[in-house]
Parts: sequence; C-alpha cells; structure tokens
Amino acid sequence: MYDCIMLKKLIYKSHYRGTKEGDFILSSFAKNMLQQCSDNEIKMYEALLEYTDVEIHEWTVSSQNAPSHLQPIILK
Repeated sequence: MYDCIMLKKLIYKSHYRGTKEGDFILSSFAKNMLQQCSDNEIKMYEALLEYTDVEIHEWTVSSQNAPSHLQPIILK
C-alpha cells in the first residue's frame, strides 16, 4: 500500500504540471480518488503523469485513444 507521503507527492505533481486546466483536473482527481485506488491503479496514475497535459486531455475526452495499460485509471 502506498504511504501518505507518496500520495502527497503525487497530489503535488498533479497540481504543478503546466496548464491550469490540466492541473485542476489531475489535482482534483488525486485529492479525491487516490486514497481509494489500489496499488496497481496508483502505479498507473504515476505512469500517466509522465505524459503531457495535451495527451491526457485527449484521452479523457476519448479514452479509446489512450494506451491500453492506462485506460483503467483514465476511466476512473
């Protein structure tokens, strides 16, 4: 299980990414949902944060275009 410090780091990384829209969407998800996620889902979220805001936005609009290994966390 991920500890509180790691979750706080992910929330921070989610909030300070680049675009205000991306920051808002990702930090809101991180604050409200990460504690309920499984370890595997948190690993997916960490991987998701390596992509650009533009890519993530496209995938949230149409999750069919998202990489298959990230689709579960995007759909959540």
